[in-house]
This record gives sequence, C-alpha cells and structure tokens, in this order.
Amino acid sequence: MRSNFPRSLFARLVASPLLAASLIGAGPAAASTTVDPHADEVRLLWTNDTHGFFMPVFHAEPENVDQYAGLATTEGKLGGYAQIVTLVKRYKPQRANALFLDSGDTFDGSPVAQMTRGEAVIPIFNAMGYDAWVPGNRDFAFGKEDFLRVTDMITFPTVGTTLRDAETGELVFQPYKIMQLANKKVLLLGLVHPLVTEGFALGEQLAPSGSPDGFAVADEVSALVAQLRASENPDLVVAMSHFGKLQDLKFATEQAGIDVILGGHSHDVFTDPAILQGTDGRNVIVVQAGSHGAYLGMLDIKVEANGEITVAGYNVERIISKDVTPDPQVLALAEQAYAPFKDYLETRIGYTAKTIFRRGDTQSNMANFLCDTYAETFGADLCHFRGIRYGATIPPGPLTIGDVWNMVSPNWGDNKVFTGAVKGKVVYNIINNLLNQQFGTDPYRWPGGDVMRWNGNVTYKYVKNAADNEHLVSLKIGKDYLVKNGVIDAANMEKIYTYASTTPVPPVPESGTPVADTTAVDEIIHYIESRQTISPTLDGRTVEIKKGN
Repeated sequence: MRSNFPRSLFARLVASPLLAASLIGAGPAAASTTVDPHADEVRLLWTNDTHGFFMPVFHAEPENVDQYAGLATTEGKLGGYAQIVTLVKRYKPQRANALFLDSGDTFDGSPVAQMTRGEAVIPIFNAMGYDAWVPGNRDFAFGKEDFLRVTDMITFPTVGTTLRDAETGELVFQPYKIMQLANKKVLLLGLVHPLVTEGFALGEQLAPSGSPDGFAVADEVSALVAQLRASENPDLVVAMSHFGKLQDLKFATEQAGIDVILGGHSHDVFTDPAILQGTDGRNVIVVQAGSHGAYLGMLDIKVEANGEITVAGYNVERIISKDVTPDPQVLALAEQAYAPFKDYLETRIGYTAKTIFRRGDTQSNMANFLCDTYAETFGADLCHFRGIRYGATIPPGPLTIGDVWNMVSPNWGDNKVFTGAVKGKVVYNIINNLLNQQFGTDPYRWPGGDVMRWNGNVTYKYVKNAADNEHLVSLKIGKDYLVKNGVIDAANMEKIYTYASTTPVPPVPESGTPVADTTAVDEIIHYIESRQTISPTLDGRTVEIKKGN
C-alpha cells in the first residue's frame, strides 16, 4: 500500500489531528480481565533480510562454515515462511501487547524472487500476519517502476520515514505508524538504507542513492519523534531499520527519542541486545536477527511507570525447519509460488565436494569459483563479482540449476556476461576504495556488502587497520605489480587488461559488451556439467597482513 506525502508533512503533523489519526492503527484488544503479569510489556517479533527464501534453505553463518557439512546433515534446512508463521502464532498471543515486524530485503535473493522480480513473494508475505515493514536496499533491485508496483500489492503498512521521490521531494510511504495495542501505544518508524534505485532520495536534503548523506537523518527523525511524543504520547518508539549493524549503532547515539532499533542489512545475529544512549540520554536497544528466514527475533520490553524501558526477555531463534510444523495456509501459498519453477530449479547438473559459501570480507569460495570460471571460459585477464551477502549455503552433494541461480544472482547484470577491457588503475581504484570503506572508521561510508571479488589472476595483500589509501600492501594482475610494498607502478596502472564478468567493471559500464547467445547462469551450468564435480576453495588471492608482520 502506497501513498504520497508532501515534503511539508512533518510540520503539519501536530497541527492536523485528522491527518495524525489516519496514521494510527488498531492492534488486538485485551482478551481477559484477569491480572496479566506481562501487562506492562510489549513483545516485538521480527524478521529481517529473508531475501525471498520462502521455502526452507541451507544456511551457514561465517563462524560455522567450516563445520557446516556435518551441521547441515544433522539439522537440515532452516527457516521457511510457513515455519516462521507457526512460531509467530505460538509466541504472539503470549503477550497482550505484541507486534510482528520486518526490517526489509524481501523481494530479491531466492531464485523464484529473482525470476519474478519479487512478485511471487508478495502473496506469501501478505499472509504471514506482519503488522508493518520497512523496505531494504535489495527491495529496490528491479528499478523504481517495479518497486512501486510490487509494494503497492502489500496489504499491510509500509513505513518509510526517510524515503522520498527524487523529483517531487514527497514521501513515498507513510513516515510512521502508531499501533494502539491492548494497553500500550507503539510508534513505528522505518529507516531506509541509502542504496535505493534511481528516482528515490533520502531525507529532507534529498540525498541521492548511494550517498553517505542518506544516513544523516538523525535530526529530522528526532524532530518527528519529538512531535509525536508530544501529540500522541506513545509508550514505546520502535524503528525498523535497514541501515546495518554498525550504522544502527552509530545512528542510535546521534538521535533522540527512539527506544528500539530492529535492524537489518548486515545479516548479523545479535546474541544479546546492544544498549546505547541517544543524545537525550534515553537508552536505545539495538538488535538484529540474521538472514534468509533462518531466524525469528523476539524482544520483550517492559515499560516502567516513569516511561523508562528495560529488556524483559530476548531470543533470536534459529529455526530448524524439520522441527517446526509449517503453517498450512502459508505453506500452500509457498508451494504454489514455487511449483512453476520446481522441475527446472531441481534439475541436477553435477556435484560439489565442498560446502559452497557466499560470505567473506575479501573472498569466498562461491565467488572464487564463479570468477575463475568466467575468466577461464572467456580467456580474460580479470573477472569481478559483487560482494553480495545473500545466497543460500550449498552443502557437499548434488548441484542443481537452482544452486546456480543462487550463486550467480543474475539480477545483477540482467543474467548477461559482459566482456571488455579496462586499465589497471580502474582495478586499483575499485579495490582501494572498497578497502577504505570496508575497514574505515566511519560506518556511514560503508554502503554494505563485502569487498568486490576477483578471479585468481588478481592477487593482493592488505592491512585492515590503516589510514585511507594505505590498506593495500601489494596488488598484482598476473605477474604485473600495480602496487608493490605500498608503492604504485605507474606503467602498469596504464596497462590494458581484458575482463569477463556478470556486470561491466564499475565505474566504466561503457567498457563492457554483452556476450551474444548465452546467459551468466547457462555458462556456469555448462561448466559444472562438463566437470561433473567441483571443489571451490579459498586461496591466497587475498591475504590480510597483520601490522608488525
């Protein structure tokens, strides 16, 4: 559901009771007159970064990937939207004041989500019983028109406190939602990540997509909260945020008035809440619940008589799918969405001898395999692959076409392979700038994701704890040093290198030409079919150097 709000809305909120009333939602009524020991609590159930994986999925965390082959055998797949709903139906009625929320990244990730540009996910999403959500950066993956079309199908509130139309400056969604529960009133906000698609901007300053200024919204958000605390007197202020872990922790200390930040974007599992202080001295509780639908977060907040809040209970539950009976209605919708693609996606094409995993600061065995394959297939010096975080883990065993879609994520580059040529300095600038962002001191400069991946012909050594432009110790393409012992080789910076990748090398898209009569997915399918068994590995293409070594 979408509506446009004028730029001057914030200034008119308090002055217009009717406008404010239209943004107030009614929650469940009190069910009993008996004394409720939890009457002063608000239960927040939430998900984030499910990435359209509405069916159960294999999913490792970085800390258990080395043991995941065994873990996958014992626990099986995780999550599933139907399993999530079963748990929500179990936990939500346990508190009279309870909400079920989502912090974004829902339409893009799973093969079916990509194939349908997010649309197949919506009927399932609508049936899950969410009270509200905020879009994540990958929900904008298919462009402005598709984003507006798909979000218009959602039947519960989309909250976008900071999201604006770049041309008109108007708010795209309602900037807040007030939920009147049994005996508590909750103000909901939605903090949208700056990585939106063209046509949108962030904040009153209309920061363009990708600009760190999109995080600089603390003052306007604080002003809105102050107005609403005065006019609506909420018991609890909750921000659904897709900023990311480090960004949420920073933002919490810059704003005033927010009690809880339900985070997303960085796929972190908070084993305990982080508690910080805003500029008004109020405690701010920051949490996040993993990714891929593998977890359900649950936070119980006690609202004291003096308005102070405390954590009464907290859990991020890892959802072992086989141990949770799926909700039949949601399961039927999920199976219906998957059915048209089932035979194709489950076609076996080979085997993997090792667990294939997406994540890693500067390399992963999943991206290593992809980059090496494209470079080898097209005889190129280079291949790069975006450092995306979403994508199911693939344990040792059969490989399917669905696994290839999961690895390639062909929404990047529209399922094409691009070939072209760039100078060495373009490669240097990409790696140098991303290391500055990834390991810099200001999280607002980090747009998200891991560092760009490369094929094994590109090797570099780096230091994490260093000043900007001093992270790279060495950088080679083949035998050519672009950087050696921290010193740039000017001649090799000007040398031309060929590439084959699923996207043109940024920031020079004109350097790439799509290869005719093939797709990025089909090239990987053919490679696996020709080898039958693959064994992707981590290697020495990127090496962290500890200071003092």
